[in-house]
Amino acid sequence: MAPKRARDGDVKSAPRENEQPPAKKKKGFSVGPANLPDGTYRRKTQKIKNDLIQKAKVKKAYAKIKEQELADIKPVFTDRDDEQDDKDGSAPQSGSLELHPDRQAMLNAPSPEPQPRPRKDGSNRTKNGRDENGRRKRRPKPSAFAKEMEIAEKRRQEAEARRKEREARQKEREAMMRAKKPDQFGKRRLGRESKVLLSKVQRMVGQV
Repeated sequence: MAPKRARDGDVKSAPRENEQPPAKKKKGFSVGPANLPDGTYRRKTQKIKNDLIQKAKVKKAYAKIKEQELADIKPVFTDRDDEQDDKDGSAPQSGSLELHPDRQAMLNAPSPEPQPRPRKDGSNRTKNGRDENGRRKRRPKPSAFAKEMEIAEKRRQEAEARRKEREARQKEREAMMRAKKPDQFGKRRLGRESKVLLSKVQRMVGQV
């Protein structure tokens, strides 16, 4: 019996069943909505997207270079240790371990004691901080409140100077008031006023 002829529809549909579906294209990522109008916000989203793409490229290139460099690194220390072990095992020991007689004599000789160096102040102190008579030299301890005491003394002097200045001005004011009083004839006492003014000028010149 002759084989049954396949229909045209079956022939056309047979290869389609064996074919693999086409690979989907990778869709790029998006930053922000796609329907933004051309303007400030759209340019800003495009800039952010470009920055992210650039960072991803840099990261990928860095990872690739790092992987290559790690693959090229050799265990240098291990190789050197192996070479050193091979040399030690194969090469005979050269030279003698015995010291020269002169060097042995130098090592056996007692080492001289170091002489103390003279100090700048002329005193000859030993290593343990004692002078020639064996007495221990003590350094004066700096006061913890030296700076505060200096500031307090300076303030006290300034306050004393201000107090003297006030007293001098008060005396001059009282002397001028007495000098401006008229005499029994109702006339001004110019001699007394001139003395007060002279003392005031002398005080001002002395301050300057």
